[in-house]
Amino acid sequence: MTLLDRYLFKLFSKNLLLVLATLLTIYLLVHFFERIDDFMRANETLSLAAKYFLLKMPQMIEELIPITILLGGILTLGLLTHQGEFIVLRSAGIHTIRIVTPLLLSAVIFILGTILLAEWIVPPTTAATNKILFEQVRKERPRGIVRNDRFYYSDEQGVYSFTRQGPNQNLFENFSYVRWDADYNLQLLLSAPKAIWRDGTWTFTTGQLKQPDSSGSYKVEFFKEKELPLMATPADFFTPPYKIKEMSLSGLYAMGHRGEGPQNIEASLKFFERLSLILLGLPLLLLGLPVLMLAHQKWRKDISIAIPISCGLAFTVWGCWGAMQSLAKGGIVHPFLAAWLIHLLIGAFGFMLLLRQDR
Repeated sequence: MTLLDRYLFKLFSKNLLLVLATLLTIYLLVHFFERIDDFMRANETLSLAAKYFLLKMPQMIEELIPITILLGGILTLGLLTHQGEFIVLRSAGIHTIRIVTPLLLSAVIFILGTILLAEWIVPPTTAATNKILFEQVRKERPRGIVRNDRFYYSDEQGVYSFTRQGPNQNLFENFSYVRWDADYNLQLLLSAPKAIWRDGTWTFTTGQLKQPDSSGSYKVEFFKEKELPLMATPADFFTPPYKIKEMSLSGLYAMGHRGEGPQNIEASLKFFERLSLILLGLPLLLLGLPVLMLAHQKWRKDISIAIPISCGLAFTVWGCWGAMQSLAKGGIVHPFLAAWLIHLLIGAFGFMLLLRQDR
């Protein structure tokens, strides 16, 4: 690493951390005014609220890293231009690409750090903040868990297990129900490939029912269709929709490639969404740097013009990226294309503008 590389890396790192601290403070203030009413209505302590906002910071950093990298790079190159250092470097015969390469490599390092943050730090802190907000403050208690694409729920009578095509559908597949007595002796074992909740009644098809008989042994009944008055209803099978946000990137990837169910598809979409958002800072930086140079050449101004222009470009790109994610969730666009098309277009356009600076 040359002296120039070390100088630019140090300057970029300092400016990036400054921008991140500023944006994080603003984000915290906005989120504070959005959530503080929930804590006050629940009569929770300020220490719990402070713990919530502190644990929320890793997730905020993950969301802010694209705009942080853009503004950090713009501020760094803007200072170089404002102080005449950029002109001196160009006069020495150093190409523009060579000057901005340390900034791009520094951005890659911070992106990799954010990926590690999203993998190891964000999942447990997000789970903790969700537990505080939804369970302790809003009193929303999850009544079931999902493990390996199967839903498990326990009530006063027994344990339910099944797969489900969607949270709003009353069709359940691979349904099983087990009930024990106070001494944990089996009272009922029901299994059916399909169960339907309709008009307040459970209907099971092509299944079997195992119950104790009068002799103390068990009898097994096979049936094509049977109605049973189980205690639980689909409304009881409540799993928080925010649980998928508590998963790591590797967990989302593994779940997305485990099958073709709706939860697998949702996990795959979430994986591409989170990873592409973290990496969005690199193409934004590639676009923002030549924008600053063009602003300096045309108006003889650098930071004062480049920052608002770059912010406008960033929010435009962010909006297009968000629209692509919505199209992917609707099944209109392939998730891979929705995740990376904006990156390729913006990155290629920005790189082309950088190359033109040396002509």
